[in-house]
Amino acid sequence: LDPEDMTPFAKERPQELAAYSVSDAVATYYLYMKYIHDFIFALCSIIPYNPDDVLRKGSGTLCESLLMDQAFRAQVLFPNKHIDADLEFHEGTNRLIENSSYEGARVECMRVGVYRADIKETFQLEPHAFQILIDDLK
Repeated sequence: LDPEDMTPFAKERPQELAAYSVSDAVATYYLYMKYIHDFIFALCSIIPYNPDDVLRKGSGTLCESLLMDQAFRAQVLFPNKHIDADLEFHEGTNRLIENSSYEGARVECMRVGVYRADIKETFQLEPHAFQILIDDLK
């Protein structure tokens, strides 16, 4: 059904439009069950979120959760996630600060690509940096 015809159909032939809507909903349900439902279940088995959160979270949050879960299982030390204060007020005017992020900042990636276990990769570990993380644990 052409989207331009939906309003005239609703006025002139509502029963036919209703039947179209039901068949469209049934087709959508079957497509979801065939292609999406199992994929969501598979994601929930590796990412520690329920299905609603997996659908609503962004890919960056999902990757971060997966990495943190795997680091915890491997007993790898990682810093706590920074949580901002609920409300912040400007010291001079006592007005509420809605957004206190850095504008114009950028993230630079020194190397691009996917780092896998079967590709030899060397990391430079700084013992002093680990000690700082250990000292800052709350």
